[in-house]
Amino acid sequence: MFLCGCCLVIYMLTGSLILEMGVLSRLTGDSRYEAAALRALRKLWSMRSSLNLVGTTLDVFTGKWIQYSSGIGAGVDSFYEYLIKAYILFGSDEYWDMFHSAYLAVQKYFRHGPWYHEADMRTGEATHWQLTSLQAFWPGLQTLLGDVTAANLSHREFYNIWQRFGVLPERYTVFNQVFVNGEQKYTRLVRQN
Repeated sequence: MFLCGCCLVIYMLTGSLILEMGVLSRLTGDSRYEAAALRALRKLWSMRSSLNLVGTTLDVFTGKWIQYSSGIGAGVDSFYEYLIKAYILFGSDEYWDMFHSAYLAVQKYFRHGPWYHEADMRTGEATHWQLTSLQAFWPGLQTLLGDVTAANLSHREFYNIWQRFGVLPERYTVFNQVFVNGEQKYTRLVRQN
């Protein structure tokens, strides 16, 4: 998201915009909308690391990455989700090629068993061993791809946490199986029988 009066941009918009502007171009018959979104997407993709990973935050004035840690959650989720949906909706091989390369990198550098942690885009080394609520779309995305075995594993972990707490917490540590500091406000919801 763009932050008023600031030089930061979270690049998830490039994923969201490609789908939305692609639809707008088709509805209006004006290709400029998709073309502008595609230029932004191509620019972002050109800034990926040699591992096919991107960071989370850019300085829009310098074009330099500010946040190198990345994952499949906050700030990144829409990039993956809308890129695959744009491919499905529009059929462009370019969208597929970007998505597929990024998906393989996610599987290689972020996946640890059924969990997906965050990692440094430059090295692939883990930075944060946490599950975040904005990762919950991932099993559905994997199902769209036909990667049902991986989707089942991921979904099971989300479901187990939801069962344990009655809610999917914003952030949850994978190894300690507790809320990340500052997230203790979540408590198990009492279910009425």
